Amino acid sequence: MRCADHYLRVEVLNSGPSVLAGSATGHRSRPAPVQTHGAGRGLLGLRERVAVYGGDLDARRRLGGGYRVRARIPLDRP
Repeated sequence: MRCADHYLRVEVLNSGPSVLAGSATGHRSRPAPVQTHGAGRGLLGLRERVAVYGGDLDARRRLGGGYRVRARIPLDRP
């Protein structure tokens, strides 16, 4: 977590298999689809909650392995 003059940045990293690592057949597992229904859980729900405060969310695989989710939220409401 990092706080600057005008925004708060929250970043969560996890480790996992490298994006470059694959099986002998070259098949890579696909991430589970994001659910668009229910109680607003998952990345879509998180993105919506961050957007309510005028922020943005970036979620992607890390080249060295794992996943990164980063939210940037303005401290002054728009």
